[in-house]
Amino acid sequence: MTENERNLIAHLHKMGYTQTAIAKEVGVWPSTICRELKRGEVEQLNGDTWEYYTTYSPQKAQDRADYMRTAHGPDLKIANRRDYLAALEAYILDGSSPEDAIHQVGDAFGITISKTTCYRYIEMKLFQTLRYKHLPQGHPKTGKGSGSHSNIANPGHRSIERRAKEVQDRETVGHWEIDSVIGKAVGQKESLLVISERKTRTEIILKAESKTAAETVRQLRRLRRYFGRDWKTIFHTLTSDNGSEFADQSGIDALGVTMFYCHPQSPHERGTNEVTNKLIRRKFPKGQSLAHVTQTQAAEVQYWVNHYSRPMFGGRCAADVLKEELDRLPLYNREKVYRFFGLL
Repeated sequence: MTENERNLIAHLHKMGYTQTAIAKEVGVWPSTICRELKRGEVEQLNGDTWEYYTTYSPQKAQDRADYMRTAHGPDLKIANRRDYLAALEAYILDGSSPEDAIHQVGDAFGITISKTTCYRYIEMKLFQTLRYKHLPQGHPKTGKGSGSHSNIANPGHRSIERRAKEVQDRETVGHWEIDSVIGKAVGQKESLLVISERKTRTEIILKAESKTAAETVRQLRRLRRYFGRDWKTIFHTLTSDNGSEFADQSGIDALGVTMFYCHPQSPHERGTNEVTNKLIRRKFPKGQSLAHVTQTQAAEVQYWVNHYSRPMFGGRCAADVLKEELDRLPLYNREKVYRFFGLL
């Protein structure tokens, strides 16, 4: 607030204007006027009655504001580098998180900021159009709880409790989680099969023709046909929820990969899937039809997700971590595998 604005407040307050009317004249919220009047309160002597009364002093309010300004820290690191802010904004509006955008821009402009600073700049509205509403919305973590689980939905299904410790601890590559991402709530063709590798967080996205168990097996069979002799080297286990599209345990086992099922209403047991699905939702929002999405488009999103920088990997992406793991494996057709994951 400027000195002229404070003088205007004093004049209108003396004339008997309400705080709401003053706020309208000055162009601020009434709560701002309320705080300003309290900060500038002074006691003055009435020469006629020789009694003290409380009023607003614009000079006192201005002196206080000038003093508080001396306690401010150094100037913003960003200074007037609007070009750097514009580059960050472009990445974030395209679906990147602030941390990923910082990683993508790098030091091309001779300056870098931290993730915390970027969030602060968004709050300060230093970006032209970027606001918090443009960022992916999260929810407070409520914890996984310590209550006992009910049994799996189908007694014939193999429970997640039977998974080996190395799968649970993400010690080796080749253990995947599988889920469906749907578009609209109605219709059979509104589905993508998303398969997430637990250790490297690598994603595979397949366009399913229907959200059925037969189609899930068909898509996995097609995937096995692509990888050929490298299938069993890369795919050891799958973990899913109890959705009907994953009900054919024997059909999936027959492909040479062991299927496990989470407890009912326990999405945290497929945490990798759940987190990665949020990235996919940036490209395929809820309620948006997936009927016309092609496998080519799904593969493009798969590439984007796998090359998205991750804080857990120190800014590297899942593709980088996957390549390190695959380099150690005795692959039969390494070039074909690398091409599928966009590693060439």
